[in-house]
Amino acid sequence: MPQNREVAEIAPLRALRFADQAGPLGDLLCPPYDVISDAERDRLYGLSPHNFVRVEYPKPDGDPYTAAAAELSTWRLRSVMKQDASPALYVHDHEFLAGNTRVRRRGIHCALRLHAPEEGVIMPHELTFPKAKADRLALLRATRTNTSAVFAMYADTRGEITGAISRRVEGMRPLAEATVGYEVHRVWAIGDRLAMGELREAFAKRRLYIADGHHRYETALTYLGERDGSADAPQRFTLAYLCALDDAGLRILATHRIVRDGGDALDRAIDRSFERAEIDAGTLGDMQPGIVIVRDGHYTQLRLRAEADLSALPSAWRDLPVAQAEELLLRGARDVGAEITYEHDTNAAITAAESGATAVLLRAVDPQTLQRVADSGERLPQKTTYFHPKVPAGLIVRALD
Repeated sequence: MPQNREVAEIAPLRALRFADQAGPLGDLLCPPYDVISDAERDRLYGLSPHNFVRVEYPKPDGDPYTAAAAELSTWRLRSVMKQDASPALYVHDHEFLAGNTRVRRRGIHCALRLHAPEEGVIMPHELTFPKAKADRLALLRATRTNTSAVFAMYADTRGEITGAISRRVEGMRPLAEATVGYEVHRVWAIGDRLAMGELREAFAKRRLYIADGHHRYETALTYLGERDGSADAPQRFTLAYLCALDDAGLRILATHRIVRDGGDALDRAIDRSFERAEIDAGTLGDMQPGIVIVRDGHYTQLRLRAEADLSALPSAWRDLPVAQAEELLLRGARDVGAEITYEHDTNAAITAAESGATAVLLRAVDPQTLQRVADSGERLPQKTTYFHPKVPAGLIVRALD
């Protein structure tokens, strides 16, 4: 396990935010780049000429990174986006629907000092893809801006940080509000020195766990290596959104696998390492089995055979369904050229299985498991978790200039 020789350090920032003249804030925000489809990008482009997708994930016409930088520069020159006059920590309440229940997730936007994983301060839990990191690095080089936040979690079992934040924003009028579909965002700025000092001291006692944004965090480390600079140079920090591990609004969805053209290999892998049990679709839900195969209208639960070989998996996560599925089920399908895509929406995954594909439904990983895996120094397979809903891009932006 990495040794915690350092402590987490957060800092206030002068956020770059949309001005009122830019239009309704709900029309200007976009999801982070990695969940925006081509169709969704077209829709966001049509929503407003100032929708932040033009910076976060521009259309690939010509040099998209230069275009993003030019767009952002123009918005700043025309005061479409303005930088706040004073540094602050930004509290963000994100309300959304979970089933038929309205819930709230509370986080805080800040500048977070970068640490290499081996320092044991900012802990990753998931492997990353090189292509996505190259894309984010090109955007960061062109814009010199953290366009979307790294989502990280922290332990707050005694409610020290939660209580401190609540005391500071209670009765305070929000700095900004936005409605996006069924989601509502409210933002408050904590600019009082004593309040910021209290929160900085509280976070300095904690290890942080990256929930979402591994590619962005690793890109920030790469960028820092290119620029270096003084101890407090802007590139030594990145934009982060921090949320408590036990926050009532924290939701992690499973990332299911959709397999096409790999049926035979998949069946051989099932017979080698798993036992099959036909189940009813109604079994899916809060107590969803670890691995369920959906094909031709049939639902089959897979249970690991006692003799299945898990020796290739790290002990910290060999009990997790996603790890077992990747190592024992999907590896063979990939080797024969099967097309494997990812889907966090269970109904959409089941629908894909109605058109000839095989859906591999997986049970979600809980926050405490992610903490345990990260503390062990291990990382889960790519596309293990899907934190829902995403922290929008364009709400709080951090310029490095």
